[in-house]
Formats: sequence, structure tokens, C-alpha cells
Amino acid sequence: MRSLIVLITLLLSCTSAAAQSAPPIGGFTGTYVPDATVKTEYEGAHGIAEGVGHVVGYAKKLFGIKGGSQDPLDGFIEGRKVVLREGTETTEGVVIDVNKARQQITVRLEAGTTETLRVGERGAATSAAGGPSVIVSYKDAAGATITRDFKKVS
Repeated sequence: MRSLIVLITLLLSCTSAAAQSAPPIGGFTGTYVPDATVKTEYEGAHGIAEGVGHVVGYAKKLFGIKGGSQDPLDGFIEGRKVVLREGTETTEGVVIDVNKARQQITVRLEAGTTETLRVGERGAATSAAGGPSVIVSYKDAAGATITRDFKKVS
């Protein structure tokens, strides 16, 4: 009788162990997620991302933060100290005029002369007229160095 109880216990324990399986792995073990569930999850994630975008936009307006402007002259203001590099020559100067309509700045150099520069194409070694390009750099409020390419006008 005792052996019969042991045999039944072993049989029952084997079936419960067989009933336990590894958790399903999506795409490999035949798990199925209805399209409606996937669509609902993506819509929810999109709604959250959209909401975060609105909060960030409101915070920028609230604190007066300007978005990533595409105008290369935005950082150039009258009185800003700049460094001009033309080839191997480096000169310091001060911006005395910013003309956004013509996309150019005028800089008073250390020697007292002025130079007018027009926004150039990034990475161009020479301007369309054949003259050399000038790289103008300055430090922003955070201390980062900002560089822009210009062409000599005069």
C-alpha cells in the first residue's frame, strides 16, 4: 500500500512539473498580441510624447528660451569680441555692425581697420569670388566657442 501512495505521488508531481513551462518569448514561442493592443500602446506612447512636447514648448516660452535658430548671425551682437582666422593668420576684433538683411557683419580689428564679412558656406576654403573664407568665432554666455564661416566683402 505504501508503494502505491509513493507511485501516485510521483505521477502527480510529474504532471504538475510538466504543466509548468518557461515564460513565452515574443515571436519565438507562439505568443500572440492582438493588433488592437499594439495600436493602443503606440497611440498611448504618441500621446505622451506629444504632451511632453507641449510642456517643453510652454517651459521655453515661460523662461524665455529661444529654440534652435537657423540664423547664423543670431549670436553676433554689436560690441561682441570675436576672433577671425584666415588661413594661418589670427586676429581679434569687435563686432560694430550686424546687417541681417545682407547677412553680413562689420568687425573693427585690433589695428583699427574694419572688415565687412558675409555669411559663407560651411567648410568652404574659398568664396565664390575666389577670395579666402574667414572663420569667425566667439564665446557664448555658457562659455562654449561658436564658429561661423564668412566671406570677405571689403
